[in-house]
Amino acid sequence: MAELAGKPVVGIAFIMEGVTEKVFYKAYARHAAAQLGLSCEELIVSDTSAFVVGGPRGSALLLFHSVGSVTQIPNAGSWFARVCVGGWPSAPWHALLCYDTDAYNADVTKFHEGDWLQLRREIGRDASSVVDLAAEADIEDVMLCDSEGVLSFLGLPAETPIPGGRKGKRKMAKLYRMVAPNVAYHAGDKARSLVEALDMQLIARNAPEGVDLLRIDKLLATLLGAGADDGLDVQSGGDQANRSLQESED
Repeated sequence: MAELAGKPVVGIAFIMEGVTEKVFYKAYARHAAAQLGLSCEELIVSDTSAFVVGGPRGSALLLFHSVGSVTQIPNAGSWFARVCVGGWPSAPWHALLCYDTDAYNADVTKFHEGDWLQLRREIGRDASSVVDLAAEADIEDVMLCDSEGVLSFLGLPAETPIPGGRKGKRKMAKLYRMVAPNVAYHAGDKARSLVEALDMQLIARNAPEGVDLLRIDKLLATLLGAGADDGLDVQSGGDQANRSLQESED
């Protein structure tokens, strides 16, 4: 593990549901850094793994926090204040809320009301931006955007049809059982080898609506000065966070 040398110029906090999401977004962040020609080293911060991503304008500290379930995400405000802002108060912080809406026809407005609105207010006080990566599907649905990669990892023929259904986790479980009846899909850290075998660039192009993974690339490029950043939709100074809050209150 690397050590954090000096102060990061910026912080990016990934707040997500479970460990599988954490594994996925860490893998994607590492991919994005590599695509942009940025250095990426892993270290431990407050008993959790993190990345230090370096570029022409300095370094960014990426922290990844999983809360266990989508209903617990609104409680992440205290973690953001204590670990992120409290640990590096001089660094501007950007918060990414990574969650799924649990149903393809879910009413996404509920994620801007009640406890969720309170979370956005808490984070918005200190964050330069608050970005939603809201999947209309399981994280496994996102992973299955590289279906060829999943089949190759499992050793299944490339022409194997992907099982139908609404829940990606169930589809993944059925694929694993095609390998052998006693082979089971395990989420969380046990899914790491599968996640790391996938084509993240392909997944970013084909991800379900609401999961604009390229916003992570754009955020890193804009903040650290890597790659082409023309037309990037990244706002600073809290404008995006405040706009999100104002829209929620209307």
